[in-house]
Amino acid sequence: MKIPVCPIIIAIILLLTVLAGASVVPAEVGPEYTVKAAMVRNFAKFTRWPEDSVSKQKKKGMCLCLMGDEAILASFAGIGGKTVKDRTIVLKWVDNLAGLGDCDLLFVTRETRTNMARIMEAVKGRPVLTIGETSEFTRAGGMITFFLKQGRIRFRINPDAVRRSGLKLSSSLLELATIVHPSIGESEQ
Repeated sequence: MKIPVCPIIIAIILLLTVLAGASVVPAEVGPEYTVKAAMVRNFAKFTRWPEDSVSKQKKKGMCLCLMGDEAILASFAGIGGKTVKDRTIVLKWVDNLAGLGDCDLLFVTRETRTNMARIMEAVKGRPVLTIGETSEFTRAGGMITFFLKQGRIRFRINPDAVRRSGLKLSSSLLELATIVHPSIGESEQ
């Protein structure tokens, strides 16, 4: 399948703009999560879901599930209703594992740290882009995790977890990340 170049270039520019803005935003709760929400939307733009994924088959929106601290809902509200690859982002608050069935993306806050293994087991092997914000997240099988470096929001990607889920990430996104292989550590990009 040939992908048009112009939308990819525009998406890269948008991602770089968000990342450039992230580099000057201190990690305060409100602005931090607004930046993370924008970055999550851009992660979706650079992710390819399998054609047989549940939401694609049902031709419904792109379901972004949020789990953990409910205070982040307001920060993520700005991306609800926006489109990614002709699919509208639908936000869904999830407070238990049973609610994870419809998720295309799952953002897990640091407050879920004690349940991380159970959460990752619930989405294991499914095409759900998992995004977290603790150092343990990628070691537990998560795909993308945010971290702060010199006061800037950065992200790590666990390509092994992405591959096992059936998702594909753009090489442009991988180039911007710190790549993590939980068994051998990370490599700075």
